[in-house]
Amino acid sequence: MKTNLNIVSAKIVGMKKSQIICETETNEILLINKPKNDRLFSQIMADLLRSGLWIPVNKKLKQFIQYDWLDNASQLAF
Repeated sequence: MKTNLNIVSAKIVGMKKSQIICETETNEILLINKPKNDRLFSQIMADLLRSGLWIPVNKKLKQFIQYDWLDNASQLAF
């Protein structure tokens, strides 16, 4: 099984006007830019902040992953 070291689990620890602050399992802080004018995205991120769930993040690209790392869709190229 091929592993991608750029994809890590992170939880949201804070939100700014234009960024989401995430912390990885190794206590690394990642700042991820929020899409502009997307209220649904902001609401979902606020829900994840309150719940404390861990989500997949590409730490090199500083982007949230659209799929779960346990899903076979992770083999697809986007």
